[in-house]
Amino acid sequence: MGIPGGEILQLPTPDVEGVFLKRLNRFAGVALIGGRESYVHIHDPGRLRELLFPGAKIWARRTVRGRTEYYLTAVELDDELVLVDSSLHNKIAVWLIENGYLLRGYSLEKREPAFGRGRFDLLLKSPEGRRALVEIKGVTLEVGGRALFPDAPTSRGARHMEELARAVAEGYEAHVIFLVLRKRAESMSPHWEMDRKFAESLLRAHKAGVKIHAVKLEMFKWGLRFSGKLPVDLSPRDF
Repeated sequence: MGIPGGEILQLPTPDVEGVFLKRLNRFAGVALIGGRESYVHIHDPGRLRELLFPGAKIWARRTVRGRTEYYLTAVELDDELVLVDSSLHNKIAVWLIENGYLLRGYSLEKREPAFGRGRFDLLLKSPEGRRALVEIKGVTLEVGGRALFPDAPTSRGARHMEELARAVAEGYEAHVIFLVLRKRAESMSPHWEMDRKFAESLLRAHKAGVKIHAVKLEMFKWGLRFSGKLPVDLSPRDF
């Protein structure tokens, strides 16, 4: 499956390890690195409470520019590494598609295409020549073997689902790809208790013809492996 050497996606190698101390806001935190407190950029806007707690071991790379000295790459738990750099999500999805793990035969037409009230992550061309809009979501929350998205309310996410449904009505294909980054996940669901509006929007989009995919990825130092597709359960439930 895939091109030679495509079994592994190499990731940027972190420069340092440290201990997470506290989160300041959506995009910044403080960590103990090299014996001193340093500011760390957090690209993932989710709450990440099960990952970014005081004392958690983190890996980061030095920033070339910006307000923080370091850029958070991953959190190391007891027996797993969890990628928390959401800037890599598009690269991961393209790698999955180009290596045939997902949407085999599709080709990349454009990144960040505009449609309706905003932009999406990818525009693909299907094997039949149809345009296909793609939205990509990273999933780092896992409860009892179930990956859950989102881990914080996301009005933007709900709006994207509504726009994808409209795209289908206008003749596009539309896909949502959930990148599940937790090793114990065995299935994927919208997090109804956290954000019912997003969950309902995802369910309506699915009924309108939007295709939903969940793939599990195993992280190691420093790369990713495709670990398989996960079943998706959209039924309303509380956790």
